[in-house]
Amino acid sequence: MKMNPQRKVENNNKLTFVGLWNPQKEYKKTRHNIGADCLLNFSERNNIRLTTHKSGKFQIGTYEMEGFEIDLVIPMVSMNNSGDAVKEYAKNKKINYENVIVVHDDIDLGFGRLRLKIGSGDGGHNGIKSINNSISSTEYFRLRIGVGRPPSGTDPADYVLSMFTSGEIEEVNFLLEDAMDIVKVFPKDKEMAIKQASERRIIDVV
Repeated sequence: MKMNPQRKVENNNKLTFVGLWNPQKEYKKTRHNIGADCLLNFSERNNIRLTTHKSGKFQIGTYEMEGFEIDLVIPMVSMNNSGDAVKEYAKNKKINYENVIVVHDDIDLGFGRLRLKIGSGDGGHNGIKSINNSISSTEYFRLRIGVGRPPSGTDPADYVLSMFTSGEIEEVNFLLEDAMDIVKVFPKDKEMAIKQASERRIIDVV
């Protein structure tokens, strides 16, 4: 499927993917960062150049696919302040939030699962909570990437800030590939993307 980075399109169709994370170096490759890691890998794979917005609150890369002009947005603020970046991005734009897809980790999904749906609450995810509060809406798509439940006795906040185990790393690579496929399919067929996410095959991790 052909992509044209940085090229303007003649229609007003617009999609926005937002990948959540903590951008600080100490959180690199943690479970909480898998949403942004998905879009960063996607941008690198498809030669989509990311530049920092003048506000310093996010990085953005633009490309064309399936008649849509698509923005990849990577907040450069802490996860708990993700809404500040999304609000700044949306400023002075007529945003149809049904064309916004936020990609993020989810501890309520089994490790390796994907789900794509519109709406719903924050599920205890502080990045999603921040976005909901900042834009006063929940009517956007969320691509949830399952990072598994924390072991008994482990604080969920500590768990999401932990690295994947050596036994999980290979499956994480496959998981990111499949999540990137959803990003690629969504502009062509939303329903197919939803179906493809729900049917992702799970590999047992030992």
